[in-house]
Amino acid sequence: MIVATVRLRNFRNHAETELRFGDGINVLVGDNGQGKTNIVEAVSYLSLTKSFFGATDATVLRIGCEDFDVWGTIMDGRGIGHTVRVGYGKASGEKEYVLDGSHPERLSSVIGEFPVVILSPEHGAVTSGGPGERRKFIDLLLSQTSRSYLEELLEYRRVLKHRNRVLVDEKAGGHFTGSDLEPWTAGLVHHGSKIILRRQRFFQEFLPYVKEAYATLAGGGEDPHVEYAPSAEVDASDIAEEIAAAFRRCLEDRADDERRRGMTLVGPHRDDVWLAINGRGVQEYASQGQHKTLLVALKLAEFFYLRERRNDVPLFLLDDVFSELDRQRSGRILDIVAGLGQTVITTTDDRNLHRAVEWSDRHRRFVIEHGTCRHVTE
Repeated sequence: MIVATVRLRNFRNHAETELRFGDGINVLVGDNGQGKTNIVEAVSYLSLTKSFFGATDATVLRIGCEDFDVWGTIMDGRGIGHTVRVGYGKASGEKEYVLDGSHPERLSSVIGEFPVVILSPEHGAVTSGGPGERRKFIDLLLSQTSRSYLEELLEYRRVLKHRNRVLVDEKAGGHFTGSDLEPWTAGLVHHGSKIILRRQRFFQEFLPYVKEAYATLAGGGEDPHVEYAPSAEVDASDIAEEIAAAFRRCLEDRADDERRRGMTLVGPHRDDVWLAINGRGVQEYASQGQHKTLLVALKLAEFFYLRERRNDVPLFLLDDVFSELDRQRSGRILDIVAGLGQTVITTTDDRNLHRAVEWSDRHRRFVIEHGTCRHVTE
């Protein structure tokens, strides 16, 4: 896909800003706090209906303002043009997403229509943080490739919320019958087993992409590995019924612990991903450089996986990435993204980019200062 224009009104630092992107590399350069990342965040609203930071709509509203809007014109992989507007009003506390003049029945139906891959310093937690960060990575990627996965995930979360509520109530009352819990347990197993199965298949498909991307970035001598680590003790199986039976047995084994703690302790919401280089766990043994290289490799792998599954070229958003990498790795990333399609890069220092990119209608450079933007050609 190609984002041709994006316009922000009352969004973070930006009172009124419009950019016309080229279909190649677009660099947003400026000091910290000037509004570069705000533009990337606004683009994520067009594709994902929300901030990639996880910020609330009220948080991104410009201080002292009552509402914000983000507009975009987008060309999808079939060459069809679309107009998108995302608006939020402080008084109502509600968000409005308008695609080609119509309101989608559900915001979740938009996910995957305009595929996007985002890499920012906040994503460092994927390799160095807790399991929740890796689950977010899996879920966003799979939700952009599979509508059925997203629907199962949303339903699983709904069931989980109700099941936890029953566990909390039973713990508070000190009375455990199981009759109130069983319908929610059945739903948890039904939806959760499908999520586990899809995640298992995903990692089998995804690993070759990671290995290839890592080799491109780091050269030979290091072998990355990504492996699904479900909280339920299930064997690798292509049969949902077998996974469901194993999942239920795990819930039964942890039943006393769940009632004592008042929460669901087994399921996709507690899964993890084991990351390794040369057979050694990344969190325990990897150097800072290996963490950075693996993170970029995961995001490049995400890009190529999405491109193949969606039959569309995702937009690649690189937010303040080059300050985290040495010159050699930065050069390799530039060489790669130059051939990927449309890319938006934010940076405080574009000297390396300036030497590597010839500015034109396709490759454009913008200077961001105090929430304003200007296109420069030199």
